[in-house]
Amino acid sequence: MQTSIQRQFFENVPGIAQTCRLFAHLPDVYLVVKDAEGRFIKHNKALLNWLKVDDENELIGRTDFDIHPRDQAEAYQREDRRVMQTCEPLVDLVHPVTGGEGATTWFQVIKEPLFDKRGQVAGVVGMMRDYRRAGLAIAPYLEMQCVFDQINEHFQREITVKELASLVGLSTSQFQRRFRKLFQTSPASYISHVRIQAACRLLTSTTDTISQIANQCGFYDHSHFSKVFKTQTGVSPTVYRRQYQ
Repeated sequence: MQTSIQRQFFENVPGIAQTCRLFAHLPDVYLVVKDAEGRFIKHNKALLNWLKVDDENELIGRTDFDIHPRDQAEAYQREDRRVMQTCEPLVDLVHPVTGGEGATTWFQVIKEPLFDKRGQVAGVVGMMRDYRRAGLAIAPYLEMQCVFDQINEHFQREITVKELASLVGLSTSQFQRRFRKLFQTSPASYISHVRIQAACRLLTSTTDTISQIANQCGFYDHSHFSKVFKTQTGVSPTVYRRQYQ
């Protein structure tokens, strides 16, 4: 059943309801519609399943900041604003999205502006596909899968760039350039991102101390962990736990 915010949006934006129906049951393509204020209007079934959300109404009217880590939410909204300001699509984006179980998956993303009956920008529609299933168009990204696996499985310990570079047969400098070109971030930043996401899960699902969580997530002390955590999320570990536990 449509909510009032959905109904109003669909009435004002010609064709978007039909687009949503077309993508309703595709298993490997995820669709999200947002209004000009960044509020969720529609998710298709595949995306709801991946987010582990049973009732779409839980998301309608909320924003990226309500369901994604702060750094990811800020990146998504920057992209949305760019699409709406330029009235041009963004294609072949590749970036991480955190799912309902806390796992981060890299997606190939396309974003298109949406216009109301008067021709004014009304929002954004985004289509995503797991990059591992997207085929030859993103084959260069597949070469890095072993790197992601290594980071996701061993982020609790020190991971060096040299170690990761050796997995794909590149020198350290070649690997850093390739990684940044493909993912618009450095290997070190991505490792830090994975650690902070793991810390977020532990802060909300355990009673472990901040120091224990810092150690479990690969940080060498409480102070360093707290500094990095606040940089990425905007709040301290203690405040984050209080807000979301």
